[in-house]
Amino acid sequence: MEAIFRKLKYSVKHLETLHQVFKKRSNFSSQEQIDCKIYLENLKKFRQVSAELGLQEQLYGQTNRQMILADLIEYIYLGRGYYSMRTKQDKGRFIKLILYITNILMSYETITTSRNLRTKVLRKLVSKIPQISDEERFNELLSHSGTVGLPEKDSDAAKKLNQYFDSMLPKTAGGLWHELLVFVFLLRNDAGYIIPLLLAQRLIGLERNIIPPDFLIITHDKRLYGIEVGTKKEIQSGSFSLQTSIPTATINTINSRASDRCPICHRWLQFCDFVIDKYSDFDTEISKPEVRCLEECTLYSKQDIAEGVCPYTKYSRNLARTRPYAQHPYVNKRKTLHYHYRCVLDNVPQNTRNVIIQANDSIALKTHYPYYPGLEELIQKES
Repeated sequence: MEAIFRKLKYSVKHLETLHQVFKKRSNFSSQEQIDCKIYLENLKKFRQVSAELGLQEQLYGQTNRQMILADLIEYIYLGRGYYSMRTKQDKGRFIKLILYITNILMSYETITTSRNLRTKVLRKLVSKIPQISDEERFNELLSHSGTVGLPEKDSDAAKKLNQYFDSMLPKTAGGLWHELLVFVFLLRNDAGYIIPLLLAQRLIGLERNIIPPDFLIITHDKRLYGIEVGTKKEIQSGSFSLQTSIPTATINTINSRASDRCPICHRWLQFCDFVIDKYSDFDTEISKPEVRCLEECTLYSKQDIAEGVCPYTKYSRNLARTRPYAQHPYVNKRKTLHYHYRCVLDNVPQNTRNVIIQANDSIALKTHYPYYPGLEELIQKES
């Protein structure tokens, strides 16, 4: 990550250098003063029009900051990183890269529950960007001792604090990583030629604008589809289809198993190296999204998995009254929940922990490949 940020800074510094040289009269010879005059005149007019447009606020500011941060990350991977995929092997590496950045984004959201990390992030931000401390709710968030940003029924004041907290991270609660994962899901399943429109949230015409879906797919048999990530956008997608005659599919991210937050620690359940390695290998056929860790994992021994050594193993088990290892508070009675297996082991009595470990419950211990229901028809037609 440091190398990527450093390269971005180099690009900004390069542009700053051009500007700093050209805005200073003493850098121009006497014969070049006309060049300086032209530059400064254009710069003055540029600043005026830029202020009228509010262009600077589209690059960094409290309003929609989470969208700006997300756009920057998508620019790195889908704007420039897109060009790194020269061979099929490179595409596999790119998929692996997206899965790792997804894990990193999930790690950032640890500050929802960790006051320690949240405080360190906020104090570091102020040291780098001092004006943040002037924002209305900054000190309130800094002094907040509980969790923040979780999907709970809160008071209006708590909701406003949650909204402000969201501006500190790039598209929280999976908004960003689902868009990246859908891209690699379409790529791996060879759905066609993928056109990301994530950085073009408006298609601009002189008299009219239109909100496009997140992706366009040109299938191998020359059909065109729109792909919108996330529900609650049906009206938007329907409007796009009506105006363009391009059919648009909406992807439900809720049941993708890439949005599982452990109900115990409230941290996201991340992708393990076994899943990342297999999913980025096009020679590996993936017939189902679920991985049974005890049966399939090649990175840990069965004993280590059963004892919770792997930090990524998920736990999801329905109540079974005839099985002692499936009768504790973290089995599912109605709603299907997924936990960190390590969290379950750490939060049951020692004798229950021993029973769960000794059971070697292959049904309960699992993880998942990226998978998005709703595209089956498109993928089947193209495969």
